[in-house]
Amino acid sequence: MNRSLQRGSVPQKIQTGWFYANGSCSRFLSHQGAFAFSLSDQAVAAIKSQGIGFFTDIDDSANQATRSYFDGDWKETPVPTSFFSDGLPLNLYCGREHSWAWPRGIPEVLKRPGSFYQWSGSLRGMFVLPELGLVVGSSSDR
Repeated sequence: MNRSLQRGSVPQKIQTGWFYANGSCSRFLSHQGAFAFSLSDQAVAAIKSQGIGFFTDIDDSANQATRSYFDGDWKETPVPTSFFSDGLPLNLYCGREHSWAWPRGIPEVLKRPGSFYQWSGSLRGMFVLPELGLVVGSSSDR
């Protein structure tokens, strides 16, 4: 996935900033990876003040992603311990291992309340981490 496709997979209501990191464990026949964008200051403030309520209208036409990629109900962290493999949930490992700019602190934030995630039961997931000012996506073609 390239940067514009990745940015388009983030709901417009979750305003992204300038920072970008991407890492992939992709092979010739498959894609497994992760990306991270910074959140705007306005998005961080809104998420911190509204909590899970921030996500109630995220699928409305004005707020939704321009590219449908992630789905599932929004939940508050901590993520289930079954998500963790190699110290990170699923394909976030690929981001960390294959990006020179991968942000630190993600596993710790995902293990405590205050962040939010959307998981469809596949290898795809989105994690909104206001404490770190990040939105992180776990991508897969499976």
